[in-house]
Amino acid sequence: MVRVQDATTRSDLGPILGALGAVGLTFAFVALRRAKPRQGPREGDKRRALATYLRDHLAGADTALQTVDGLRQAYRGSPEGALFESLCEQFRKDRGVVEGILAELGYSPRSIKRLAGRATGSALGVVAGGAPGDLSLFRALEALAIGVQGKRCLWRAAQALVAFPHPPGRRSFVELEADAVDQWETIERHRRSVVPRTFGV
Repeated sequence: MVRVQDATTRSDLGPILGALGAVGLTFAFVALRRAKPRQGPREGDKRRALATYLRDHLAGADTALQTVDGLRQAYRGSPEGALFESLCEQFRKDRGVVEGILAELGYSPRSIKRLAGRATGSALGVVAGGAPGDLSLFRALEALAIGVQGKRCLWRAAQALVAFPHPPGRRSFVELEADAVDQWETIERHRRSVVPRTFGV
C-alpha cells in the first residue's frame, strides 16, 4: 500500500518538479547574463540593484500568495481556513508596499523572475492543499515560514537605508518587520502542530 502511494506521489510531482527545474534554469541564465565585472557601482547602478532586489521579493511574494491561497481554498470553513485567509490578506498588503516603493523609485514591478515565480506558485498552489497529516501541508507551511523570514530581511535592510522611500500607508519598516515576526510565529505554531500527525514517530 505504501509503495503504491509513493509511486502515485512521484507521478503527480513529475510535472511540478519539471516546472521547478525550468524555473531554476531561467534564474541561472538571468544571473549569468548579469554577472559581468564592473569598475564600481555608480548611483544609478545602486538604484537599479535596489529595484532588482525589490522585484526578487515580489516574485517570492507572488509564490507565497498563490500557495497560501491554495491552502485557503482547501481549508475553507475550518480554523485552518481562517488562518490562511488572514495570511492571504496580510501578504497582499505587504506585496502592495513593495510595489508602491518600486513605483516611487520610478521602476516597474514586472520582471522575468516574477513571471517564473508565478508559474512556480501555481504549481505549489495545486499540491499545497493536503489534508492534516499530509506531507504536502507540512512542506507548504515550512516554505511559507522561510519566505516570511526573507521578507523580514527586506524590512530590516530598508531600515538601514536613510534615503529609502517611506512605505506607502501608515506602517513604518519597523512595524512591518514586527508584522513579519508575528506572521512567522503564527505559521511556525501551525507547522509544529502538524508534525505529530505528519510523521508520527
